[in-house]
Amino acid sequence: MESTDIMQIERGSRLSDQGDSRLNLGMAPERQPALIFDLDGTLTHSKPGIVGCLRKVLDAWSLDPAGPLDRFVGPPVEDWALELLPDASDEDRAQFARDYRACYDLEGWSNNSVFEGVREMLNGLHQSRYLLFVCTSKQQRFAVWILEHFGLGGMFTGIYGDRPEYLNHGKADLLATILRENLIEKNTATMIGDRIHDFHAARANGIPCLAAGWGYGSAEEYMLADALAPTPADVPTLVSYKQYQRWRQEPGKGHCRAR
Repeated sequence: MESTDIMQIERGSRLSDQGDSRLNLGMAPERQPALIFDLDGTLTHSKPGIVGCLRKVLDAWSLDPAGPLDRFVGPPVEDWALELLPDASDEDRAQFARDYRACYDLEGWSNNSVFEGVREMLNGLHQSRYLLFVCTSKQQRFAVWILEHFGLGGMFTGIYGDRPEYLNHGKADLLATILRENLIEKNTATMIGDRIHDFHAARANGIPCLAAGWGYGSAEEYMLADALAPTPADVPTLVSYKQYQRWRQEPGKGHCRAR
């Protein structure tokens, strides 16, 4: 893929303001609602590739952490390193992250699939002219590769992921960057994800969050969201005018399902 193509995918382009057929969500007609999606566990079933590479790196480092490895799907790799190597140096943790990403670069990223119903959901939202974004803790180049590999990249105005040069690798800061760089007003935006990190990021930025109930989160995590979409097919209903107004009134205090 040419570098210019990647930049176009990463930054995206503004959609035309003509012919907007969506219901107005209480803002000026020219302000298009923005839906900001997590990637792993929300759009793609990426657990096999992530956990497979993590197991290989753990074996190479002679580490045997207690508990299931599923908990590492979602947070940044830097957070994994802190948990798995609590007494190690910063350089050792950085090397652990590099080893994982080398495996993911080689094989992990392709051990992945699109969740059933996600492609149809995105097509419908794109045709209804919502502004669609991706906000992922995964490195940005991987996110672009994956979405292009599955033919989904063109539906997004912007694909945002972690970058080595960022001082902070938290999702809240990345979400703030999306809102700032795209001039998105908070009362027009919704975060859609499956893990606690997505819901905390939304809360930190003052926007509502919708739980992707088909993902990897627990019932306890989903209770932190403002609303729950059991399946991808439920998302358009929950972000439609009537339902949106119902659960958007008090972010963080309601928990609605699609009806």
